Amino acid sequence: MTTAARHPRIFLLGFAIAGLLAATALMVTPSAEAGLIGTGPASSCSSSSKVFAPWGDYRNYLLVPGGAFEAGTPAWALSGGAKVVAGNEPFYVRSNLDKNSLYLPNGSSALSPTVCFGLGDWHARFFVRNVGSAQGRLKVDVTVKSLLGLVSLLDGGSISGTGVWAPSPDIGLTLTNLCSLLGVKAISFRFRPVGSGAAFQVDDVYLDPWKSF
Repeated sequence: MTTAARHPRIFLLGFAIAGLLAATALMVTPSAEAGLIGTGPASSCSSSSKVFAPWGDYRNYLLVPGGAFEAGTPAWALSGGAKVVAGNEPFYVRSNLDKNSLYLPNGSSALSPTVCFGLGDWHARFFVRNVGSAQGRLKVDVTVKSLLGLVSLLDGGSISGTGVWAPSPDIGLTLTNLCSLLGVKAISFRFRPVGSGAAFQVDDVYLDPWKSF
C-alpha cells in the first residue's frame, strides 16, 4: 500500500498547499502594481545600465524612482528633517545636469516609492557621504508588501561612510522564500541615520532588480 493510500488526509493537504503556492506564483506577474514589479524586466524596468562599472561592479542597475532627487522625479516620503538639498554626488552617473542629493539628519528617515524587481537575489547600491558623527551609521530597511496585504520589514544592513562621496557597499537580499510563500506586491527602501549625531547625504539610488547569475 502506498503512503498516499495509508494517509489520504496528508496527501490531500500537501496537494492543496502545492496548489496554493502555484496560484500565488501565477499572481506575481509583470503587470502587478501597473508594471512596477514582476518576475522579469517589465516595460517600466527596462532602462538599466552598468553605472557602477568604474568601481568593478558590472551588474545592470535601474534607478529607483526618485532616486536622483531631482526636480520632476517621483518624491520620496521624508520625515524628521530629511530634505533634498543642493549638491550632487561628484561622479554624475545619471546625468551631468543633476544638481541635488538627499540630506538625512539625526532622527530623520526617507522612504522610496515602490520599485520593480524579480524573484531571486537582487542588489542595491547608492552614493553616500557621512556629514555627521564618525560613529553614526546609515540604516537601510526594505519594506515588502505581499499580494495578501501583509507588510514585512527586512534588514538591509547599515553603513558608516566617510566625509567623501563614494559608492555604498552592496546591499543584497534574497527574497525568494518570502515571495514564493506570500507573493510580493511592492517593495520600498527606507534610509535612516542611527547613532548620536549621525547625518548623511545620499544620491543616485540604484537597484539590480533581476537575479544575477
